[in-house]
This record gives sequence, structure tokens and C-alpha cells, in this order.
Amino acid sequence: MNSKLAFLILLPVVTLFACTPAVTREDTQRVWSDRPAFTRVFENEDERGLTSDLYDNVWEGDLVPQLPRVPDPSSEIKRWQSNEGQDYLDEETDAATGGKYPNPVRLWEGEPYPIGNGRLAASVFHGSGRDRYALNEVSFWSGGRNGGTINNKGDKSFDGENGPDVTEDGFGGYQPVGDFIVDFNAPVKRGSFVREILLDRGEVASVATRNGVTVSGTAFCSYPDQVMVLHYRADRPGGLTAGLSFALQRIQDRISVGKQSLTLTSHLANGMNCEAKATVVHYGGTLETRPESLRLAGADSCTVILAIETNYEMDFRKGWRGEEPAAKIAQRMERIRGLDYPELHKRHLKDFGELFGRMELDLPSSPDSLQRLSVPRRLEAYRRQAADPGLEEILFNFGRYLMISTSRPGSLPAGLQGIWNGMIAAPWGNDYHSNINFQMVYWLPETGNLPECHLPMIDYLSAMREPNRLATLEYLEAIGDRGGTQTNGWIVYTSHNPFGGNGWQVNLPGSAWYGLHIWEHFAFTQDTAYLRRQAYPMMKELCEYWESHLKTLGEGGKSFESEYKPVDVSLYPELAGVKEGTLVVPNGWSPEHGPRGEDGVAHDQQIVSELFLNTIRAARILNVDREWAAALEEKAARLYPPQIGRKGNLMEWMIDREPETDHRHTSHLFAVYPGSTISIEKTPELAEAARKSLLWRKNTGNSRRSWAWTWRSMLWARLQEGDKAHAMLEGLMTYNMLDNLFTTHHIPLQIDGNYGIAAAMIEMLVQSHNDVIQLLPAPCRAWPEGQIKGVRARGNISVDLSWKDGRVTDWKLSSPNPSPVRVLVNGEHLEVIPEKTE
Repeated sequence: MNSKLAFLILLPVVTLFACTPAVTREDTQRVWSDRPAFTRVFENEDERGLTSDLYDNVWEGDLVPQLPRVPDPSSEIKRWQSNEGQDYLDEETDAATGGKYPNPVRLWEGEPYPIGNGRLAASVFHGSGRDRYALNEVSFWSGGRNGGTINNKGDKSFDGENGPDVTEDGFGGYQPVGDFIVDFNAPVKRGSFVREILLDRGEVASVATRNGVTVSGTAFCSYPDQVMVLHYRADRPGGLTAGLSFALQRIQDRISVGKQSLTLTSHLANGMNCEAKATVVHYGGTLETRPESLRLAGADSCTVILAIETNYEMDFRKGWRGEEPAAKIAQRMERIRGLDYPELHKRHLKDFGELFGRMELDLPSSPDSLQRLSVPRRLEAYRRQAADPGLEEILFNFGRYLMISTSRPGSLPAGLQGIWNGMIAAPWGNDYHSNINFQMVYWLPETGNLPECHLPMIDYLSAMREPNRLATLEYLEAIGDRGGTQTNGWIVYTSHNPFGGNGWQVNLPGSAWYGLHIWEHFAFTQDTAYLRRQAYPMMKELCEYWESHLKTLGEGGKSFESEYKPVDVSLYPELAGVKEGTLVVPNGWSPEHGPRGEDGVAHDQQIVSELFLNTIRAARILNVDREWAAALEEKAARLYPPQIGRKGNLMEWMIDREPETDHRHTSHLFAVYPGSTISIEKTPELAEAARKSLLWRKNTGNSRRSWAWTWRSMLWARLQEGDKAHAMLEGLMTYNMLDNLFTTHHIPLQIDGNYGIAAAMIEMLVQSHNDVIQLLPAPCRAWPEGQIKGVRARGNISVDLSWKDGRVTDWKLSSPNPSPVRVLVNGEHLEVIPEKTE
């Protein structure tokens, strides 16, 4: 674009060049492997122990290995071990996988390909002799409100080393429904097998030849029809033969067999009921009923429709319980009666494709030698030399695939493992973690042009307001807070469940951080009806809590506390500049290190400041609460501001402590990202201090976590250092990524990094947080050219751009309601009107 001409014309409607392909395309919408998935169905906390014999790594003609047996497994190997991923050795799994996976938990994390529609999910193990679908329904949880968890020093049901107690009246955990098995009873022919995720289609597929017959399989979870669909077709008439069955996860579960169906029912002690019904439609051949299974023989093709429901209802007043699952399934199946497989598939593809197709990223193509490799082998090569932009593009598309698959309107939000879990006692219960993880999952929807995928988080927070008020009152009364009788506003603990239950560790600013998500959905969509109806009332009540619970310091930091005790402020010259009347968040902790019970922790201050400022903006947009907003603005001005330490770093605490560490959290840099009160443009000295702090946070040891790499990539992008942002992407893929591209928290699966890294890649290319749309703010040498289409900027503006050698070549802005907007492109500030879209 001729930027000088655009500037002279001033405010025309901008119709810029359509982005032309800058790179040769390769297939980056596919994750694939030519090796069957290792498959093990295993039980948890069940006196039957772990089931064996379902390994699927044997090719046709190979000898079946003789594996060691574990007749009486001890309780230690029936569950996940600790929050840092301490492994255990199960000799049978270790032997069967040639040492690749030491136990069934590690196998479950790294082998399957995921499908989902926000509510239903399956971890798909397309194996050699059989296919396994580990089933989930997002609301199937043990536990309850877990009342009485009161303070930062511990609570009744969460052990920081071993995760949540799986009890029915305590915090509980996300539960597996069971496994659906398609057993071909024959190993696959070597060289004939492929399994893959088709990212743009929202499905997992496989092709395998057994006994001379090639069978293709397709699996997807339909959002329009709210069922899971498995379809198999043989390459010759009558060539499809298989056993169909459920594998149970709990001893109390039951299976019933109908003429063309299997039904699995589960009842948890907390009153949660779940039912999964598999209805089989086959063409050709016969379907024989057996005591707990079905036997398909001589068919041309078959379709299995899996309907899974629970009695959960997201309503505190109804005790979180609603209609029973059997009735829901009957209604669901009635609604799709008459829809054959092609129609179900067509409806799914239209729905998924519309969302996925909103954005396209083109990076330079990788060498043919890399493109020919399966993704696991390609990842191995990447770890040796990170020079594969095509694989990075696949990872970007995978993040968007996961976002669409895990979070859709009407469902609960995604947890630490998304909506996939094969364990009774999952890491941290697969809960919602408020000190980075839950938020990171939802960094992608707005910039990633999937705003409706943000709604499950926001609707969940809205539904939890009343139980969170109760938990807040319990906390305040327990610590003797005089404001304990107040009812406006609420805080949260680090971990939450779907029943308004809070688990480990009071996280004082956690709900204020949620306030940023509530605001950002408006900032991107400009939906004033949403702002008035849902967002502003929540933001205001969060502010009201902090209006009542901020602490006032005296001159020189008088009354400052650390470790819940008064501090002799004369020992700390850095406190001398504290003014009389300064407001601080009391009793804080910089997640997850340093002193507890300390006033004015930078993380807390920055979050509350961001909440206040955004709420003031919301009140002005709605033209409401003028006097209250003015008073809030006065309080915001009195909040203790960010400080620069003796080493030039952004201080993490009011006391200037040593900044050099490999700690995984970068909590004191919240104001850089996801906040925006520190930026190169508006606060250059603080931005430089943040840069130095980020350099002091080493990328070794403790810092190597899925979300830690991702957050740092975001921070470097905001600080406009693209090569460093890309280096964090390289670290994630090198140290914290499994063969199926799931990211990990050291050892346990934790896929917040999958969503977050896609958002970080966008942030390197487009930013809009300072009321200016910045194009290519953080270019990197690893992507010398490319293009992206469909990025969403604040103000409900869509952005397309192409670049080469660190400079924007073409760009276009569009909006359904265009108005003047400021743009920074190639160092020039412009003011333009986007092109109007329907």
C-alpha cells in the first residue's frame, strides 16, 4: 500500500490489495502418523486393578511379545502421582511400549488424537488390532461445593503434592465415561496404516489393511446434532467384521444390550448420573447380540452414533442437577431420526468448517524431506534443529482445532487437559486453574476470530457468582475480616469445579483477572448489549469487593506486612517513596513462589488496576454510575504503581528482592501481557524494566512448562522482540510437546500451551491493545515471509496482511461497523476507515 497516499486522503474507506500467496503451500491442516496407537484400557481406584492385554503395536506377522503380568497392582499405581508429574513404573506398559511409556497414564497422554464439540469428547486410539475411543462428557464430575476451604495455608481436600481428594462431598475431579472398543481381532499389515487429524474438517480418520481388507474409519463430534459419530467402510463388499463393546471405568457401571445398541450407565456417589448409548447402523452383513457386546460380521460399512448425556445443569438454585440422561438421549436421538451418515457428516463439516475457515496462516514451506515425515518423526527432527515453519503452522492450526473442539456455546469451559481425560484421578482433577492456566486457554478466541468459543468461560463465571459469594464470605469470616458480611463481589481459589466448588489455595486477584476476559470479549466484539447485560454487572461487583478490601499504607510504607506479620519498614529504603494513603492488595503471593501474606505484590496490584480501569471505561461507554466511576478512578490513581529495582528489573514485590531465577511463573509481568498498562509506546521505561526481568527469568529447569513457554512468547511479542518470542515457541516444541502435539507441564499433559501458543503466534503479527492496530509488531527471522488472514483486532475489526523481510507488503482492514481507526505499519502512523463487511 502507498502509505503516504492513504495519509493524505485521511479517512477514506480502505480497500487494500487482497493478500496474495507469499509462500508455496504445503498440507499444514493435517496431523498424522503411520504407526498404530499403543492402546491400553486401564482402571483406576477399582479393586479389579488395571486391565491388561489391549496393546496394539504388533504388525501382521510379528510375534506377540510375552509381557510381564501384574496380578495384584498396588494402590500406588492406580492413580496419577503428583502435581509435578512424578512418574511410576508399570512393568507391563513399559515392556509393551519398548520403554516409550513407563505407565498407562503416560501412554494415554501421548498416543490419542482428540475429537470434541465442547460437550462431548473422545481420545481416539486407532490401533493395530482394535480402535479405542476414550469417552468424555464435559459435566461428568465427582465432588461438590467443597465448602469450608478457608485460607492460604491449606484446606481440607487438596494436597499440593498429590492433587485433589477424589471424594464425593469434596472437590472431586473430571471423570471418564468409559471406552468404546471396535475390535477387528487381527493386526494391521505393515506399511498399510495411517491415522490422522483433519484439522479443517474437525475429524480423526484412519486407513488400515487387515487380512487383505482395507478399512477406512472416520470419527467426529457433531456440534449441530450433539452426538459422536464413528463410521467404518471396507474396500470390498462384506469385508467389515468387528466386535463392538464398552470397557468400564468403575466397578458399579453397567452395560445393557439392545437389538442394535449398547448402553453404558454410570452413577456417582454425588448424584451425578451419566449414560452413553451406542446405536449401530450397518449396511450388509449381520449384527449379533452377545451378553455385553455386539458382533458385526460381513458388512460393507457401519455407523455408530454415540449419544452421551448427564443430569448436570449449570444452575446453582437447582443444585446443579437437571433432567436425567436417558430422557435427554431419547430426545436427542429423536431429533436426528432420519439423518443418515452423509447428512450427519455434511452438517458437521458445515459447522466446523465455518469456524475453522475464518483464519488462515501461511508460513514459508518446509523442505520436502520434512514434509514427507509423519508428525512424530518430524517433531524429533525439530528437536534436533528447529527449522520447520511448516510444522509450526500445523501447531497453529492444531491450536485452533482444539479451541473449536473444546469450547462451544452451551458447554462448560475447558480445563487443564481440555475436555479429554482417561483417569479417575486426573492431574489436579482436570480443574479450572485461576493463576494462569484457565486464562491461557481463553487467550485465543478473540484474536483467533472465534469469539463464541470464549462464551463458555464467561457463562461459567456468571453461573458461579452466587457460590463464589458464599465461598468468599466463608473465607472472610474465617480470617476475621470485618467486611465479612458484605455480599457484593467475590474472590476465587486457585482451583474450581463445575459445582461452585473451590479447592486449593485462595487466589485473591484471580477473579479480577477473570474480569479482564469479561471485558476483552466486549473490546473485540463491541457488543454493547452483552456489556450492559452480563459484563458490566460482574465487573462492577468485582470492583466493589476490592473497594472494600484494599489496604491503606502510611507514608514510607507504614503498616506494610509480609508473611502475615508487620515489617520494620526502616530496613527497606525502597519503601521510603510510598505516599500516605497508597492502596495495596493485602496478604498476597506472587504465584507460585516468594513470601506469602505480603502486601502490594506486583501481580496483584497490576490485575486490580487493570480491572478498575476497564470497569471505568465500561461505565462511560454505557453512560452509567458516573459518581461511582469517578470515585473508582480516584482509587485507581492511589494504587501502588509498578517500580524499577536496583538491577533495572520490574520489581515483583514492594521489597526489592533478587530477580534472577528459573521460576516458571512470570506473574509480575501481567501488565505487559495479558494486561496492557505497560507497553513500549506508553511506558517505555517500565517496558525496558519488564524486558530485563524477562531476561532474568531463565528458560531452564523449573521454567520448562507448556504455559511458561507460551506466556513468555506472548511477553516477548508485546515487547516487540520477535526472535525471542519465536525462541519460546522452539522451547515449547523441543521440551514440552508429545507425539500428538499435546503440550505438557513437565510430565503431566496440560494443553493450555496449545491454545496459548497459537495466540502468541498471532500476537507476533498483529496487536491492538493500545488503541492502535500494529501490523507485524514482532517479526522474526524464522518467518522471512508469509501472510495471515482473518485476525480479529479490538473494535470488531478483521485484519489481513502479508509480509516479507520484516516489512508489511499488503494489508486490509474490514469491519461490519467501520469507523476511524489508527494503524501502525512499517513505522508509519495512519488513520483510516476499514472496508465495510456484511
